[in-house]
Amino acid sequence: MANRTRTPCVGICSTTYGDDVCRGCKRFSFEVINWNAFKPEERESVWKRLEKLKSQIMASRLKVFDSKKLEESIKYFQLKIKDDLNDLSKAFEVIKQVSESFNNLDEFGVDVFEKNKSLTSLKEEIENELYTLSKAHYEKYFIEPLNRNKSM
Repeated sequence: MANRTRTPCVGICSTTYGDDVCRGCKRFSFEVINWNAFKPEERESVWKRLEKLKSQIMASRLKVFDSKKLEESIKYFQLKIKDDLNDLSKAFEVIKQVSESFNNLDEFGVDVFEKNKSLTSLKEEIENELYTLSKAHYEKYFIEPLNRNKSM
């Protein structure tokens, strides 16, 4: 099991306002509320789901052509990115952290497919898609089964 940070929280929680899926970390409201009571394998399951969704989104938008360069640049620019993430998830975190400062990600070993798109726009699109996918996952696997059980 990977050595994960204490929580995926990014300090922008919308579950306190009634959202079923947090707009910040993309966890489900019950995951946010019960995080400290979760067993390590439950936490790891949440981490894996989030990483899988991020990787799915990133694979359609960019390619990491040099993993070593990605690692070196993360260290050089002192970005706070965990080394237990896969390359696509690291690229996601890079975009979140440098979208305002960089025009492209070449020095990170990352090739963005849409060359004319700003990193800020790309970041917003990725965040929105991650939220949409997380919400769809929540509705399919938690809301629909509850509704089916009520009608039985």
